[in-house]
Amino acid sequence: MSELDGARAAFLAKLNQSIRWHGWKRTFDAWLYQFLVIGAAVAGFLALAFGLLAEGDPKYSFWAGAVGALTSVATILSQQLHCVRAVNWHDRMIVELDIIRDKFLFKFNSAPTGEQLSEMTDEVGGLKLRMVEAWEKITATGPSVLGRIKRPSKHEACSG
Repeated sequence: MSELDGARAAFLAKLNQSIRWHGWKRTFDAWLYQFLVIGAAVAGFLALAFGLLAEGDPKYSFWAGAVGALTSVATILSQQLHCVRAVNWHDRMIVELDIIRDKFLFKFNSAPTGEQLSEMTDEVGGLKLRMVEAWEKITATGPSVLGRIKRPSKHEACSG
């Protein structure tokens, strides 16, 4: 096997590994989001049940409040963890890596020249940089549940 053949095999193996990894992360993020959403719904119904039972026994009122708080915790976590955005981010990464893999397999018939392989490597590197920038923008937005809170100017705060 020539050096170029080894580089081709390593490139394809790394692409396949990256696609599998992003697929696994996408599945995990989707599961986590569903767990939080369903958990919040179950906690809400349990809080309702404990609240209805609290009329007869005060110990249930404590549990109604404690379980009711779980809905808030799950909502905040799902917003802070950016689960849905992460799923979409991993989907996009998988598609773009798959396009590069298809180019390798079908356009170049698994045998790109050294120059073509170098271009595809640069393409993967550029993709990773773009995706890091996209993720930084996603995580910099903060929790969308709170919306955008406009800070009052110093003048407004002082005249208040």
